[in-house]
Amino acid sequence: FGGPKPSEGSSDPKKWRWGYMPHLVASVMALANADSKTALSGTANVLDHVYNGMRFVDPNSGVEMSLAQAMKKKRAKEGAFLTETVVGEKPLAKCSDLIVPYNPNLQPGRPYRGSELRELVSEWAKDGNIEKSAVHSVDFFSSLKELNLKGKCFVLLGASSEMGPLEYLLGYGATVLAVARPDGKKPKWD
Repeated sequence: FGGPKPSEGSSDPKKWRWGYMPHLVASVMALANADSKTALSGTANVLDHVYNGMRFVDPNSGVEMSLAQAMKKKRAKEGAFLTETVVGEKPLAKCSDLIVPYNPNLQPGRPYRGSELRELVSEWAKDGNIEKSAVHSVDFFSSLKELNLKGKCFVLLGASSEMGPLEYLLGYGATVLAVARPDGKKPKWD
């Protein structure tokens, strides 16, 4: 679709996590700036790559296949994928509820909120540990009186990850399409 070619070594699994962002941004910008025919074609190519490159292991047989093959199997036999709708009943969270648990050096820590949280992230930015934009985000979020995400939809891959935004999004009323792999240790959705 006319996007830039990834640099040598960008597909190296050990380096991917730290080097993918420039390639992703450049590709998205190329699609965004392309004419509609090229954008649709490029998007179809990306989806085709996902469907054929993403791997799925059948939990019953242990057979590995592409996502495209797994989806065809599901159409032929119901039950290949599990879905569930969970409707929340709690009131919307308050913006003052923004809490960041911080455990320095993996030692027992405590949650930070309010002015203490702003001081903590300001210190991190001063030390170069985070971008200043993170401080601005904490300041902005802390200044809000309310945040209502009802009617907004988010897709989270790895939705149950420890550092993911699932709890916050749900707390503010968002609809979340959550994708997570079962780990068998604890229920994913309480």
